[in-house]
Amino acid sequence: MRFEIDVDDEMIRRLVVPIATKLANDEATRAKFGEFALRQVLGWMTGTISYQSLTQQHTEWLTELLPVFFAHKPPTATQIFNSFSVPYGRASYISRVLMEKQQTIWRERGRQDLLAALGAKNKEAQQNVGNQDGLKYVQVPLNLAAHRELFVLLEDYYDENPERMPALSRSSSPGRFIVDLPSMHFAPLIGKLS
Repeated sequence: MRFEIDVDDEMIRRLVVPIATKLANDEATRAKFGEFALRQVLGWMTGTISYQSLTQQHTEWLTELLPVFFAHKPPTATQIFNSFSVPYGRASYISRVLMEKQQTIWRERGRQDLLAALGAKNKEAQQNVGNQDGLKYVQVPLNLAAHRELFVLLEDYYDENPERMPALSRSSSPGRFIVDLPSMHFAPLIGKLS
């Protein structure tokens, strides 16, 4: 069965600019969004979709909607709060839940960003190793997704040899982190990511 509807332009204009623009300019996005909305309403009306809490509902909805509207950005509390009118505390919780789901596009993107960040500093690290100074720390700037993936990777890396020098989180600001990483760790970590 096919449904076609017209949506009041004023409703679309009330959405945040990236979402409104994507809906206005991309037929595929409108189709995905329409299918999602209709499936949710029909699921609710038939009793096949129910949520135990508003947080669970928002989490499930954002699991589907974030890749539609922000496919290349990992979920952050600020993005969810600003784009989907979810209270900040709940948005913070949901962003953590979504980042920790095992098979998400954001985990893969985080691994790609981590590989790029390590690659950008690898020459400096290898010079230190060549100068017999493999314990010298190199500062690596990371986004939220890459930072999470680094520490997931380091957990296994340190399990292999607990005596390895630790990475140090130097500083952070919303969505940005500086990590000091011993030069000798770059090549093995890049190898694990490649």
